[in-house]
Amino acid sequence: MYQIQKQRTKESRRRRSCIKERKGGSMKKKCFKKTVSWALSIVMSATMAVTPVLADTFTDGSQSIISGNAEIPAVDVESDTNCGDTMGDSDCIEKELTEFQDPLFMEEDYGDAESARFSSGNDAEVVSDFYDDSVPAAQTEGNTVVYLDPILGDETPDGKSDTTAIKNLRDALTMAQGGTIYLLNPINIDNDVTLENVILRPGRANLEYMLNVKADKKVTLRNVKINNLTSENSSCIFSKNPIQVYGTLTIEETIKDGTEIGPFPGKSCIDAKNGSTVHLTGGTIQGNGKDRVVEGGGIYADHATVNMSGGKICNQIAESGGGIYAAYSIVNMSGGTISENTGGGIQAYPETVINMTGGTICENYATSGGGISVQESKVFLKGGIITNNKSVMGAGIYLINSSEMTMEQGENSQICQITGNIIQPTTSQNPNSQGGGIFMWDSKAEISAGIISGNKAVEGYDKDGNVQGGNGGAISAVGSEITINESAELSNNSADNYGGAIYVEGWGTEQFKGLLSVEGGIICNNKAKKSGAGIFAECRYEKNYMDVRISGGKITKNYNGTEGNMQENAIMLSGMYTQSSGKISLANLYLSGSPIIKGSVILSEYTDATQNTEGSCIYAKNDLSVKSPILVISTTGTPGLTAVKYENETAPENYTSQFVSEKNGKVRLEKNGNTLQWASNKLVTFITYAKITDTVLENTPKNIYVIPGEKIDSKDIPVAAKIPGYKRMGWQRISGESSEWKPEFKITEDMKVQEIWELEEPTVTISKDKEKGCPSSGIKLKAQAQHTLNDITYSYEWYKDTDIITNQNGETLTVSGAGNYKVKVIVTSRAQYQASAELSFIIPAFEHSYPYTWQSDKTTHWKICTICNEKTIPEKHTFGDWKVIKQASIGVEGEKERTCTACRYKETATIPAIYIPSYPVTGIKVSPDTLTLNRKDETAQLTAEVIPSYADNMRVTWKSSDENVVTVDEKGKVTAVGNGTATITVTSVSGNYTATVAVTVKIPVEIEKISIEAEKETLTKLGESTELKVKIEPENADAQKLIWKSGDEMIAVVDENGKVTAIGNGTVIITVTTEDGKNTASITITVKIPDEPVINKTKGFGRLKVRSVNQTKTSITLEWSKLDGVDGYFVYGNRCNTKTKTYKYQKLATITNGRTWTHKNLKKGTFYKYIVKAYKIVDGKKVVTDTSASIHVITQGGKYGIAKSVSVTKIGNKKNVSKITLKKGKTAQITAKEIKKDKKIRHHRNLCYESSNTAVATITPEGLIQAVGKGTCTIWVYAQNGVYAALTVTVK
Repeated sequence: MYQIQKQRTKESRRRRSCIKERKGGSMKKKCFKKTVSWALSIVMSATMAVTPVLADTFTDGSQSIISGNAEIPAVDVESDTNCGDTMGDSDCIEKELTEFQDPLFMEEDYGDAESARFSSGNDAEVVSDFYDDSVPAAQTEGNTVVYLDPILGDETPDGKSDTTAIKNLRDALTMAQGGTIYLLNPINIDNDVTLENVILRPGRANLEYMLNVKADKKVTLRNVKINNLTSENSSCIFSKNPIQVYGTLTIEETIKDGTEIGPFPGKSCIDAKNGSTVHLTGGTIQGNGKDRVVEGGGIYADHATVNMSGGKICNQIAESGGGIYAAYSIVNMSGGTISENTGGGIQAYPETVINMTGGTICENYATSGGGISVQESKVFLKGGIITNNKSVMGAGIYLINSSEMTMEQGENSQICQITGNIIQPTTSQNPNSQGGGIFMWDSKAEISAGIISGNKAVEGYDKDGNVQGGNGGAISAVGSEITINESAELSNNSADNYGGAIYVEGWGTEQFKGLLSVEGGIICNNKAKKSGAGIFAECRYEKNYMDVRISGGKITKNYNGTEGNMQENAIMLSGMYTQSSGKISLANLYLSGSPIIKGSVILSEYTDATQNTEGSCIYAKNDLSVKSPILVISTTGTPGLTAVKYENETAPENYTSQFVSEKNGKVRLEKNGNTLQWASNKLVTFITYAKITDTVLENTPKNIYVIPGEKIDSKDIPVAAKIPGYKRMGWQRISGESSEWKPEFKITEDMKVQEIWELEEPTVTISKDKEKGCPSSGIKLKAQAQHTLNDITYSYEWYKDTDIITNQNGETLTVSGAGNYKVKVIVTSRAQYQASAELSFIIPAFEHSYPYTWQSDKTTHWKICTICNEKTIPEKHTFGDWKVIKQASIGVEGEKERTCTACRYKETATIPAIYIPSYPVTGIKVSPDTLTLNRKDETAQLTAEVIPSYADNMRVTWKSSDENVVTVDEKGKVTAVGNGTATITVTSVSGNYTATVAVTVKIPVEIEKISIEAEKETLTKLGESTELKVKIEPENADAQKLIWKSGDEMIAVVDENGKVTAIGNGTVIITVTTEDGKNTASITITVKIPDEPVINKTKGFGRLKVRSVNQTKTSITLEWSKLDGVDGYFVYGNRCNTKTKTYKYQKLATITNGRTWTHKNLKKGTFYKYIVKAYKIVDGKKVVTDTSASIHVITQGGKYGIAKSVSVTKIGNKKNVSKITLKKGKTAQITAKEIKKDKKIRHHRNLCYESSNTAVATITPEGLIQAVGKGTCTIWVYAQNGVYAALTVTVK
């Protein structure tokens, strides 16, 4: 109580001083507001009096674990200060901080927390991430119930029931302590106020409304719950919308919990009146998904402004504008989500402007405009996502009645995406479903950036079951103007009927004239089941009311049809014949510039009651230039009708480089003056066979159109079917004068030609029981016929000397006389096709056949007939003279023979040996006595010496002991065969003396194959190793040096011995190669290191930004940016250094749930320094992840103040800009200054600069930008108290 009384005394003195100084009524009013705020803070402090130490407070109401308000010695504010932490000595600060940290915080692990996001301001903006309102008193959670009746309540009751209701909102908030307030009558708020940590509910079953924010008043909701449930949990019935806004209502984003408004069945949650503003930065405006309101389930805005940068509007049901309904209003959406509403996301009518630069509109449903629906209004799309919405027309966006839409690139290259929206047709409402992404009626749209992709137009059915709609996968427009240029993309959209990307209609009035201009962008990968996969344009009722003008861009890879029958189609131009007026209306195409058009352009034709035919036309400008010719197709192809029209007669001289007609089409393009007209081609119909069984089965006739006088391309002639047993012989005409037709004929008239097929001939062979006959034995012949077909009939005819042999129609015939014979085999198929084959042969004269060889014995010889085996009479041999076949020699007998002159029988006899005295062999030598061969097939000559050299017999023989190693011939020549050792032995023929040579063969063995074997192929720890071994084939191959290599040394490394060590997660291929490069092997090693917390330490201003948000004479409130993935923050600080004294940083507080902290009990007019560190709890330890730059702040009461903002007046030679583009290597000087808040600034540190990516651009302490590499980065310019400007630098 002493502390509370002390605060009251101080505040009373301050209030009396304020009363003395103020002049006039307005000053009294302002002082009264401060007094009310003071009173509220006193009451709230009293509720916390039981707490020994007052908790530090934050913007979101959370508290710190440690109170750090100890008194710090004063410093002479007039003395010069030098805090020693200017740019460049951050290491000194870190060292100073480290000295005061608990060892628990000194872990060296690194985190992976995402960078906090800050919006980049202009040259004079302070960061947008901080709250600008003052820090409120701490709130304690409570469940107190308080009844409030602003009309009938009393000032003194306890408010515990409806009979003792409180009258004053302020008192009710104090008593509720974060609990529930039941309203017995509406609250009319006529002061600026912040409602925080409270639940508001109706106190009775009927109320007019709940809250009314008066004009020019500001109400902020933080963690406030407002709904329609009474104390009995029954629904309250409101006669008006529950929240009435005439002033400004802000629903703030909070770190914990959040504001929830609704549901309010049958009512708009928020009713924004004329001149009011609703800011939605957080919280939820929710419905119950059942009860319907007429307009604006979440917000109803009339002559108002709605700003949505966060939060969510969901589950609302309205006839119009489930999320937001706006009339004569402005809706700005830069964030947040509008989802799952019935009646659409946003509906605007009339004279309303919708600006979308961010946020998401998704999964909403409406009859028209699932995402956005506007009438007589404007839509500007520069960012955000419109996705997965459904409606009958315009699932993404619905524009009608002179509305306008602009889709362009926003700041920082932001674009809007309209994706995945689907038409959901109904038979009961509007079966004519169109415009998966966008539907337009009598409106305008310019699309220069953004993506319209994955949208679908589904066909519907009327009550009679007839197909309706299903047009315009991306855009469907009636009587509207569309311009597509620059980087716009329409891709991957689909339509069940027409216009895979775009479907446009022009009607017969100026108001509903259609115009589609394609000046840039890309239309690709769209599909239409019927036609107009890229663009489908149709003109109705009157001519010249639907134009498509294309001067640039790219239309490619768009396809008509269904799976298995897809054709690339860029554009289809259509129209109609109106029977009542007798008029033909057609869409036309105007081409200029250098567009890229891939796929066909289809031109429609219509014929009126007088048989007058007209068709869509392409108008080509003289500047038209295309890379490849555009394929033009006509739906009918009436000869003489104009397809393309040029500006003059010389332009179409080389028209074939710009336009081509369909190959094999019934018509072709033909130049006529300044036009290309349709001319007829000749029709050739091919009738072909598919199968021949009992009958002939024909294929569907194939029609080929040919330019008169030209030949048919051989590629177009049908390929013959594969019909077993048959062959195609050619073609014949079945119309015209001549029946002959060949592919090389020129075509001069229409004709039909048919294939000529014949049965394949059988194959015939003749077998005989014997080759020749003799007088006592005939020859039996057998005809053997074969055919491809199994179910074939064979018949035979036999001939001798051209005369048919009667009664011989079987497959065998026995002949007994010589002659020329022939057999004819006739085959007949089931389809009665016939073919035949003949085989002729000669039967020689019938006589005995004797072989050339004789049979013989020692005295006679004879022959045997090969046919009948008869033997001739034996005859005696008739020998010729003896012939010596081996001379007799000393001690060796000779041999002689004689031969029968008839049968060649040989008779032999011996010649006696000769004996003469001789010189015997006494020994033998050989040289060299050793020999080494080093390659396969290498040879060497050995020399033998017989002793004595005059011996009678000098002959020798040679022999190898292992011919797999070496061979030797009769002359002593040795040849290497394979590795090893062998002995060559030379032996004298006379005396059998021997000598030997030792031969060694050393042929290098090459490596044929290598492979790798591993102890383990998966490593699970950082630094873990595995040994790789190489298997060499063959095993006896000569050794070579092995070279190891890792495919990714960020995953694993390998040393020269094949040892692999894990570095990081992933798979890597380890390769080994022999030194000669001829053999290589590889193995895949997987590194799976279990995920462990990784903490990235950061220092500096860019990630963790700190600033002072409030200063009094005795306190400084700090606020810092929120970082995802961290568990808390440490606050360090102390007095700033003086010339005579240095103050080291001390840990002042640990913050677990917030991003603000107030340092109290300080000296007035004194400088203090602060640093904030973020930490993450890892394995029970607090590990520092991020460290802020230091800031220096002075308390009030002195002659110096702080900066309220940083102004960048110039970058390089450009003034008042927040972004710049530089070429690599270039520089630019930043000129900036601090804008003082009230008093002049005394600097402890000059302006500082920091780059978010030094690989893109660096910045010197003096503010000089140096362009380093291609990309985009942010340069922060920040003052000593933490306010800053953010600049964007792009390097090309």
